[in-house]
Amino acid sequence: MADAIALSSHIAITIKTVHKRLEHWAKKQYFLETIIILSVPTCIWGFIGNGVDFWLLCFRIKRTRFSVYILNLTAADLIVNIYYLMVFISFLVPLNVNLYFSRVMEIIYLFAYNTSIYLVTAVAAERYLSVFFPVWYQRHRRKHLSIFVCAVLWPFSCLVSLVTYISCYPRFLSSHNEERAGCTAATIFEITITFLVFQPILFFSTAALCIKMQREAKQRAPARLDITITILAVVFLIFSFTVRMVDAIAYWHQTLDAPVPFLLSLLFDSIKSSINPSIYIVVGCWKTKKPRHKFLETALSDKAERTQVDQKQTEKYPKPQV
Repeated sequence: MADAIALSSHIAITIKTVHKRLEHWAKKQYFLETIIILSVPTCIWGFIGNGVDFWLLCFRIKRTRFSVYILNLTAADLIVNIYYLMVFISFLVPLNVNLYFSRVMEIIYLFAYNTSIYLVTAVAAERYLSVFFPVWYQRHRRKHLSIFVCAVLWPFSCLVSLVTYISCYPRFLSSHNEERAGCTAATIFEITITFLVFQPILFFSTAALCIKMQREAKQRAPARLDITITILAVVFLIFSFTVRMVDAIAYWHQTLDAPVPFLLSLLFDSIKSSINPSIYIVVGCWKTKKPRHKFLETALSDKAERTQVDQKQTEKYPKPQV
């Protein structure tokens, strides 16, 4: 059995390295402390919010085809929150943690982080199909498609994470060499999956939903689910894919591998994994007569709401009785 050592995850060690590098920057000596001060409360809120949402989705909300995705997304974000809280604690307070436990938590973090990206893309794509191809969607959609997709995305994310971690992350193997061809191949594979498959699908589906909502804004208010998915997609495109793009560029251009981009990516990751509960609360409580405690159920409602203009037209020109 390995001896207990201080938690030395890739991110925790990088934070300490960045801290030493920032000591030479006279005007930015408090930059790391500022990032930590912003990230820790954000992760705490994300941990509490995602925990409450996970409980509601499991025990209080009727299971639907889209709530299954949100349930899995909440679980993935909750894992990321837990990992980042461990990293921040290990940076501030030395902890004695088994080496293998540290490695496993690191892989689980990557696993959950990738899964969250894939799940948001999946829910946006399915919503796009249900809105633009309703007849085909109703005829060909399998009953348990959401469960099947989630069951496929979790192992797929695990595979991508393991390949990337074993190939590129330092200190995993004693014979590790970050410059070897395996790391380059793993990086190219991850970039291809992220930027040539999932990002275009997410962007196209979200853009189509936005255009449709804008065109139908005068006749009826968009479904809360469409608003929720759109905001989730925008958040992921800003906070997640931006970080992945910087990491990908920094792999070949070491000049970008600087303290400021790394720390900003740390803050962006914290925000991305913690902001979803706030989105559900805002969308679920905004201009609605439903009880406030049903905010999550309201935010995931796929029924369009009529606007005041549409209601007046209906009162002026009532449907003829048959």
